[in-house]
Amino acid sequence: MKELAFVVLAGGKSQRMGQDKTRMKLGLLPEPFCQEHAYLARCRDIAVIRNLDFLWQSLWRVSGLLPKLPFAEQKIYLSCRADQKEFYEAHIAACQELAPDSLAPLDYILDEGNGVCDALTACLEHLHKAIFCLPCDAPFITENNILTLIDIWQNSADEEILQYTYVDPVNGRKETLISLYTMDAKAAFCEAMEKKIRVQNSISDKHCVTIPFSGNLRKELFNINTSEDINKINML
Repeated sequence: MKELAFVVLAGGKSQRMGQDKTRMKLGLLPEPFCQEHAYLARCRDIAVIRNLDFLWQSLWRVSGLLPKLPFAEQKIYLSCRADQKEFYEAHIAACQELAPDSLAPLDYILDEGNGVCDALTACLEHLHKAIFCLPCDAPFITENNILTLIDIWQNSADEEILQYTYVDPVNGRKETLISLYTMDAKAAFCEAMEKKIRVQNSISDKHCVTIPFSGNLRKELFNINTSEDINKINML
């Protein structure tokens, strides 16, 4: 049986945002997002949801999915820089106080802060299995977005495929950070670092299965990278 682990990527420096994106509150998002948040079925307190943040949202999304995937490791790995770990431990503990029992067990995979290829390489070296990675700045991603890629991977016998992801049909840009990567993708990331190739170009099209954006995908996979992106949400 194929094995899988989930990784939430939180090692970025948020330079385009100008502040740490992981600590940005969900209250910045449109009211319907907070009102419809499934955690409200338990806590019934909109103030709790609005006070939680993007990182918690990513961890919570995976936590709710893990029990449905018996072949997946029943914990979440948080990928971050070594100098961030102490902060994240305290920060997540504070979130747990606001929303008790909302998150699955958590472990850390540390890297040296040399970019996404370095982070993904560290994850694959540590776990020795396929990984599904999610960024901490895509609050609208749904379980269906994740399960669609996992189903394709499970049913694929092509060992040459290294990445399963979504692609924008307009500009051809693949979703690097919302992807399922096989163990063999590590060699591609190592080569990309050696040749100073951007992570978006580290895996060729022939080694990648992609699903074009359609319907609500453009909003569901939307990454919030700048303050201007928050203003774009209602237009998606």
